[in-house]
Amino acid sequence: MKHTTKLSAISLGIFILPFVMSLPSYAANIITDTTQIKPNAVSRQDGFVDTKADQMMNPYGLSDKALQSISQSVGWRRLLLFQDTPVEHDNSSIDNPKFFLAQNGRHDAHAELIATLSAMQRGDSDAICRFVARTHFLTQVLAAQDIDSGVDDRQCSDFHAFADTLNAKRLSLIFAEEHPNNIASAFAHVLMRVDDGQDEDKAATAINYTVQPNKADGVLVSTAKSIIGGYPGVMEIIPYQKKADDYLIKDERDLWQFSLNLTPKEVTQIVRHIWEVKKMERPYFFTHDNCATEIVRLIDVVRPKGHVQADIGNVVIPSRIAAILSQAGMVTDQKFIPSNSTIRQAKLNNGENFDIAHLAPNRNNPVYAMPVHRFGFGVGLDTQLSDRAVYGIQLNSAYHDLLDNPQGVRSLLDLQAISAKLITDGSTLKLEDLTIFSTRSLNPANTAKNNATAKKGVGLAMAFHTGLRRTIDASNKANHHHLVLDVDIKTGKSWNFGQVRQNSGELANTTCYTLVGGGTQIGRVNQGYRLRVGTDIGCIHYANEYLRGLMQLSLPYYYHFDDAPSDRSGYFQPTLSVGIQADIAPYHAVRLTAQREKLNSDYITQAMLSVQRYF
Repeated sequence: MKHTTKLSAISLGIFILPFVMSLPSYAANIITDTTQIKPNAVSRQDGFVDTKADQMMNPYGLSDKALQSISQSVGWRRLLLFQDTPVEHDNSSIDNPKFFLAQNGRHDAHAELIATLSAMQRGDSDAICRFVARTHFLTQVLAAQDIDSGVDDRQCSDFHAFADTLNAKRLSLIFAEEHPNNIASAFAHVLMRVDDGQDEDKAATAINYTVQPNKADGVLVSTAKSIIGGYPGVMEIIPYQKKADDYLIKDERDLWQFSLNLTPKEVTQIVRHIWEVKKMERPYFFTHDNCATEIVRLIDVVRPKGHVQADIGNVVIPSRIAAILSQAGMVTDQKFIPSNSTIRQAKLNNGENFDIAHLAPNRNNPVYAMPVHRFGFGVGLDTQLSDRAVYGIQLNSAYHDLLDNPQGVRSLLDLQAISAKLITDGSTLKLEDLTIFSTRSLNPANTAKNNATAKKGVGLAMAFHTGLRRTIDASNKANHHHLVLDVDIKTGKSWNFGQVRQNSGELANTTCYTLVGGGTQIGRVNQGYRLRVGTDIGCIHYANEYLRGLMQLSLPYYYHFDDAPSDRSGYFQPTLSVGIQADIAPYHAVRLTAQREKLNSDYITQAMLSVQRYF
């Protein structure tokens, strides 16, 4: 995981789809599988067994109906990483032949069942020790029918050495907050902590499902491949202390630990399953099959009657996992682990002699975060379109802007991907704005939350935006109004002041900033383009838990060469914007936005009062 911020990398954010998740570097698995094939193993040298002969008989005397029932059971299919119910093109998400005993096991859960039961009945110790979770599951199924499998995994010395190293008595979800200074980590990250039930970090292990990029690929290529599943997902098994230090010290990101409500038998079976899959690569997608879904999948494996995966939907954000598991009764307790920057900020807030033992948890607990999707409908005015009322529709796919409820996310988080705004006056419907990717990292210079660990850019505020935006070309009095491609990059400073919560390491309730930079617009403007330099000056104020407001003055200077006497080559086009949001219910808010913009010889005023629904 990179720990520096480069504006050039941010500029490539156009290729980031919603819900980009963290992109840590792949580290070698420190616990290796050294299981040896026992002398009595009869598996073929390629690792498969001869299922053709096995299928002529029914292992353990099971009827065809019983075998069919087991092979189609949710518990069996989840162990093989199949979908819960058979589909037309039935496949496991793992394509490594070493994950199967049957040659067609990836495509046939029934054939894999026959091969596994046959290996168990023969006492094939190699197969039994490679797939301890499957053989344990089938042993339980057989026992329910008063059949003794005869399988004893005590002969699997390498597996037991692995399990002893983990010493798993408790499994916990670890949530690392958003890191807006690093696009790869901007959408937060989750991993699993394995320990003996104590809070000794040095004795704990981190199970981290992450993407393995090709180091030779550039930022553009690696980002695109991560989105479409072009890189494998791999499971890191590393000392928890090392991983925690990466977040708390290098990234300066707060952690939240959620102990999971699992029985000792369920914990042991999850460890068995991790043994089976820990070297098996799978395609990794930022929107699904990612760090968050892997933790949910491990839980679902040992609870076939449950389906947490169904509750999180097709697009999975790390911050939602804690809330969903908590609502499902899967969390027994939670713990806030402050980052170095939070500890420093606490001393700035409360005095250098402040006792960190009395530190109040930051209000970034993801359990209380709002859903990241938002739909809004509003009514307002737009003097460019009509003197009548206009109506607006907004859809925000992800993630959070400065007016959203700040509970459950990093302070001053402003990170959006794929959001759209449409407006109509009753006669025409127009797309006003399509944000592909937009972010602001304010990093207040007078606080401990100033990106202090960066090699460059400590205390530097940065902003990037790319998308389509309906804009007015003020080079002449016609004031043409068209949708154009808009790219903008700015840097500057911000300062934090006002009231702070007692005993906390949080920022004060007001932040003001000034950003300077430039950009370009390409499309139906004079000459087909215009360059921009300018500054944004603004403040965000959090009045209380339910009300916040934002004001910004933008002073852009546009230029495009034009020798027509009636047109201007260069001109200022300032805009004053305000926004206020009040939360009125757990998933509803009222938002007022307005702006007034100077054109060639007159002004345009736009305003909208909308109801926002989070989902």
